[in-house]
Amino acid sequence: MAEIDGSMPSKQFDSLTADIPRRHANLLVQFRTNHVPLQSYLHRFGRAPAATCPTCQQEPETVPHYLFACPTYTLHRAVHFRTLGFSGRTLSTLLNLRDALRPLFAYVNATGRFRTVFGNLPDPCPDDDST
Repeated sequence: MAEIDGSMPSKQFDSLTADIPRRHANLLVQFRTNHVPLQSYLHRFGRAPAATCPTCQQEPETVPHYLFACPTYTLHRAVHFRTLGFSGRTLSTLLNLRDALRPLFAYVNATGRFRTVFGNLPDPCPDDDST
């Protein structure tokens, strides 16, 4: 958690999540705490047979693997994270900045990875012209 936001809990995070829907804030907290329904987390509790990523079968499905490394989602990352530039390729940027919320949730929707748990996650900032 310190790698993502060393000041947690913080007013900055409260302001980041204050205006977004609850489902979005929920998933954002789960990404930040590594308590998200990915194979590595589910396997720890016996809810998945293995920690291995179900789409690429190459390594454990962790938050960094899902967001930055899984070859299955390379195209989705290129499309949705390109506006963030190189700095958008860190957990700290992706999970802390308001400008990253729209690309993050567009990526989550495009991959369909959490659709059974969270459903379709619409644009978290529809009235925000700055993102």
